[in-house]
Amino acid sequence: MTFVAEGVELKYDRLCLIPLGGQSEIGRALWALSYAGELLLIDAGASYPGTTLPGVDLLLPNTNFLQANQDRITALLLSNGNEEHCGAVPYLLDHVKVPRIMAPRFVAALLSQRLMSRPDKYADTTIDTIDTRTSYQIGAFQVEWLQVNDAIADACGLKIGTPEGVIIYTSSFKLDQTPIDGRQMDIARLAESGDQGVTLLLSDSAGVESSNYTPSERKVARGFEKHIQSSTQRVIVLLPGTATLRLQVLFDLARQFNRKVVLYGEQLIQTAVAAAITGNLSYDRSIEAQLSDLSKIEDEQVMILATGEDGDAMALLRELADGRNKELMLKKGDTVIFSSEIYPGESRKMAMVLDQFLSLGVKALVSVKDGVHVSNHAGKEELKLMLALCKPRFFVPAIGEGRHIMHHAQVAEDFVPKENIFPLRNGEILEISNGSASVIGSVEAQAVFYNRGQEESVTAFSVSERRSLSMEGVLNLGILLNDSWELLQEPHFDGAALGFTQTPEWAALKLELAEAIQDCINKQKNSPDFQKDFAALKAAIRDIVAKAVRSRLSSKPAIQVNVHEFASSSRK
Repeated sequence: MTFVAEGVELKYDRLCLIPLGGQSEIGRALWALSYAGELLLIDAGASYPGTTLPGVDLLLPNTNFLQANQDRITALLLSNGNEEHCGAVPYLLDHVKVPRIMAPRFVAALLSQRLMSRPDKYADTTIDTIDTRTSYQIGAFQVEWLQVNDAIADACGLKIGTPEGVIIYTSSFKLDQTPIDGRQMDIARLAESGDQGVTLLLSDSAGVESSNYTPSERKVARGFEKHIQSSTQRVIVLLPGTATLRLQVLFDLARQFNRKVVLYGEQLIQTAVAAAITGNLSYDRSIEAQLSDLSKIEDEQVMILATGEDGDAMALLRELADGRNKELMLKKGDTVIFSSEIYPGESRKMAMVLDQFLSLGVKALVSVKDGVHVSNHAGKEELKLMLALCKPRFFVPAIGEGRHIMHHAQVAEDFVPKENIFPLRNGEILEISNGSASVIGSVEAQAVFYNRGQEESVTAFSVSERRSLSMEGVLNLGILLNDSWELLQEPHFDGAALGFTQTPEWAALKLELAEAIQDCINKQKNSPDFQKDFAALKAAIRDIVAKAVRSRLSSKPAIQVNVHEFASSSRK
């Protein structure tokens, strides 16, 4: 029995591991394990696109390989509720038959909240709630969830028993020695697994550039307390949509400083409901308030906890700075606390946002710099500890951008022979058999571009076109002809996002273009075999305008030509 894998044979008696997303990027994690004709899926995460992908709201894992082999899928295992690990579950369910979803208690409750918002699509989807340190037999695999630390409740790693040995998947983790919820990482079970023998370790890499240990969430709690206590007006805290431990801290501080709490953002509300249901958020309901209540509450008694669409705090921060969010308009004297990661490439945007806040008279406190955020990814020393505990034969650095993956691979050389370290790319197939491992090929794993409004994927061509429009603009040209193909008026130029329209060069070029367009029309009209071919005329005019604008103004806008013919007798 073999799998469909683009010409690569996945043998029945060989263990294969395939990352379908999440390698050399933050988020979009999805792993497939194959053995004995079965596919076991681990996580299904989403990630946020950069500004170079206009019209794209999320990046999702590619499901082509899974669709081709969906009858072999036995279950989807979820490690935690962060967007990076379970944000693509609805998309996966839309495209692949998943017979069983298994997750820790909070993750199951959170995912149920999300799926309940679309009962027409997911009414029949059930999620099995697991217990940590309990073994579950799933086909050829024996699975156990192990407690780890994160900024979210019930975060777990996975211990997966296979005929080729034990696999440890850490998921996103850190070693928090003073966790807010009192739940320690299960170091004892990891060490026990290492002593018994771990064949493969897949370990979080995103924090490897931090040379020490990641600070505890309690450091964030102290930062919040300091800044909220000193604020004399409204406090607006922007945080990831799934940061349950910080929710508890902020609700406790609201009670301490006599503030009402307003939750803003669908994902944050779902998180709070799931956390309350599972006992991971406890508070006095009397401190709750709604946006509509704010006009009745003194500003010094208001705390707004907010996130953007899909839990993206950075997107909401930009909306507030630009005044584009009409529900959360900032006031002079407000304190805005950004308690989230500033991803690579966003530093310049953050600087611009801070300038805008300064001009509005708003105090802004940002991430690690002001003590209001710590990473949920383990630093280098914690990653070394994980390697030392598990003592794996083979190692795959996972969950991180390209430099994180390669740096973690270098760190691992002190624990694992270099030839046994595999910094996999998305889609690569790692085969393990009889104590040896090798990359045997690859499957399709390019990211799926997803547009939230259209609820569908966006093609690469569409993204390229939108990028061109956003950078170069669009130039519209209107031509009015009578039935004898004579110009009724000068060609009309109109544009959007064009930087050259106010220049003297453009004014002069328009006059030249009018003459060139007239010559083009005359050439077609006076040809011996003249026919009214509007498509040919528009193409010829577009070519003339494009070449002129490119050569004279060094610009390449999208050019749209509209030709209208009016019969002389019907003109109004």
